[in-house]
Amino acid sequence: MTIEVRFFAAFRDLFGGRSRDLAVGEGATVGDALAVLCDTAARRRELFAGAGLRAHVVVMLNGAPVGALRGLATPLAPGDTLAVFPLLGGG
Repeated sequence: MTIEVRFFAAFRDLFGGRSRDLAVGEGATVGDALAVLCDTAARRRELFAGAGLRAHVVVMLNGAPVGALRGLATPLAPGDTLAVFPLLGGG
């Protein structure tokens, strides 16, 4: 199946663009999709800390934060959109 992954801020440079169509297997999860995307050590270092996401990484599935769903175990469906961006602060 195919999903769309959108990248924001510094992740655009890291992943080479604003978005990418990503082929993943049936039954894939958010964690599976991110593992496919992290095909270099630099990419993996930026997104993951051990088995989880780094504290500054926000991942949303169809507009909902994956942490409010099932985290990296959240299942994907054809046509889903993942958004990957750094936690932003302001004030």
